[in-house]
Amino acid sequence: MTAIDDLLRLAPPPSAPVCATGDWSAVEAALGLGLPADFKTLVTRYGYGLFADFIAPLTPFGERNLLQEQADRILIRESSFRKHNPEKCPYPFHPEPGGLLPWAGLDNGAYFCWLTVGEPDDWTVVAWNPRSWFYEPHALGAVEFLHGLLSRRIETETCGLFDEDDEDVLAPSTGFEPAWT
Repeated sequence: MTAIDDLLRLAPPPSAPVCATGDWSAVEAALGLGLPADFKTLVTRYGYGLFADFIAPLTPFGERNLLQEQADRILIRESSFRKHNPEKCPYPFHPEPGGLLPWAGLDNGAYFCWLTVGEPDDWTVVAWNPRSWFYEPHALGAVEFLHGLLSRRIETETCGLFDEDDEDVLAPSTGFEPAWT
């Protein structure tokens, strides 16, 4: 079994994913780097929507390229803070070499990012909460990380993403809900 198979069983995808297909070559050219195969599969199978009612993969297709938009927004928004507080920012931001590139946004303002070092399929996922400036690396791909989080095999407490009130929010029954078109 692969990580995507595990995720598909845990959170069945929609029959008609929203914003799930497009030109990956154009997306990668705009970003200036390749993307992990598991993320491409995630987007193709699920499209845009929410896992567990609050984790949104940043699909690059549809009316807006959310992947590029969030990368640009983070670079602009965080550059001044990073310049004045380098000790609180252990990672650069994309498009800087090895920079963090968000691949999912959370409704609490946190992100799941890749640390873009090495080959795309080997990138580490970094859970990042910009409100508290906690970073938590996980040596996993996006799909394996997402499955681990939803199945409760992975916790991100040190990143401040979830609190005690979120005890049941990651129950597998919450699954995936596609965005409305």
